[in-house]
Amino acid sequence: MATTYFWQDELAAGQVCLGLTQDAQETLGKIKFVDLPQVGTSLTVGKPFLSVEAEKAVLDLEAPLAGTVVDVHQELSDKPALLDETDHNHNWVVTVSTK
Repeated sequence: MATTYFWQDELAAGQVCLGLTQDAQETLGKIKFVDLPQVGTSLTVGKPFLSVEAEKAVLDLEAPLAGTVVDVHQELSDKPALLDETDHNHNWVVTVSTK
């Protein structure tokens, strides 16, 4: 599930931005709430790091890669519907350092 729910964009060497794929958006429906990780959180492949409440499901989403969260899209706390957007500038969740 984790690999199909997140797109990954390499921003710089060892830094990857994660956001919700269209596949995830269709499966979940409109996003109503998101519980974001904090900067400094360690991600482990296959372990939950993001909780999402949507019209079709409430899920703890698993990390598609290992690393440390270095940036969080804080605007999602107040505007979780941004995750329904297709533009990667709006529906990104975290930036992860894989080093």
